[in-house]
Amino acid sequence: MYFEDASRKQLLQICLDENCPVNYKYEAARELQMRQWHDEYLTQLVQLWGKGKSSFEIAVELGIDRSTVKYRLMKHGLYKTRVNQKEGA
Repeated sequence: MYFEDASRKQLLQICLDENCPVNYKYEAARELQMRQWHDEYLTQLVQLWGKGKSSFEIAVELGIDRSTVKYRLMKHGLYKTRVNQKEGA
């Protein structure tokens, strides 16, 4: 089983299901904990956003949910404010 490919909802279901083995619950909980937002991600988030990466690409690179990336971009006033610069301008 590849816990890193599971969605947040699937990981929560594994943690809460009484029929799942304890080692599966542990791995699911561990994966959820690793996906939490850390303040050191902010610098990387701003850099990747500035390089023109999409919210999906940033989520993959940082290993967090896309919704978390969008939330953080909106929280810091960056989401939908990126300006595409044309060459020669």
